[in-house]
Amino acid sequence: MAREEPLRLLAGAAAGALATVVDTEQWSDLRARVAAVLAPELFDLVSARMDEARRRLVAVPRVRLELARAEFTTEWRGSIHTMLWERPEAAGPLRAVLHDVSPALPRVAGDFAAGTTARR
Repeated sequence: MAREEPLRLLAGAAAGALATVVDTEQWSDLRARVAAVLAPELFDLVSARMDEARRRLVAVPRVRLELARAEFTTEWRGSIHTMLWERPEAAGPLRAVLHDVSPALPRVAGDFAAGTTARR
């Protein structure tokens, strides 16, 4: 039980980071890095599931975007937490990925353009 809360918090941070970049140019890089750390042996499957969730999110009308982003975060928090529980050794590398990308993440929804221009 001691590892439960840190893993849950890390899963939430990772899911939130993915949700933040889901409709930006940063998506494919972050998705690939997270999938590689969490499930290297299932990389293609996890990447495909993330991409499908992304397709659902970006297809929603703009007025529902924030709700859809919250639903995406909730869904992936659970999935990432499960993968971390099964492979707790992935926690350190996942923290490193999040630390590496966090300065480049857009801070607010209206800041997407600023967050993506740096990557071009």
